Amino acid sequence: MNAHQCIPVDSITGGKVELLARAWNTSTGEVIRRLVKHFEDSPVTPHSTPSPTADQVGVHAFYAGQKTSGVYDRESRSLTITEGPAAGRYKTPSGAATAVLQALKPTVQPNRNGWSFWVIDGTGETLQSLRGH
Repeated sequence: MNAHQCIPVDSITGGKVELLARAWNTSTGEVIRRLVKHFEDSPVTPHSTPSPTADQVGVHAFYAGQKTSGVYDRESRSLTITEGPAAGRYKTPSGAATAVLQALKPTVQPNRNGWSFWVIDGTGETLQSLRGH
């Protein structure tokens, strides 16, 4: 594929790429390059799930009629979304929550408190219940 060849995408995906380009103040081509680089560098591939350790807790959230699953790491306080359109590792639970909202409803203000957005799989409590531990 030469550098000037277009990549066909549906209108929803194209809109999301354009939204990211505006947010990042860059071109749509640069958005694609960054996203590809992110997935090349990511230790989590879309079809793999990290093996939980004692410091990791399974979590999930329901938004826009879709369940999103992830793993919260107590030591780093990061959250990895294990599958779906926002899959990847995020520095904070709130960053992961924002990514879910942006992926599923890009027209909605994405700011969310991740500590109350994510629910612990085993207990049904919000992630906030682990915050002080």
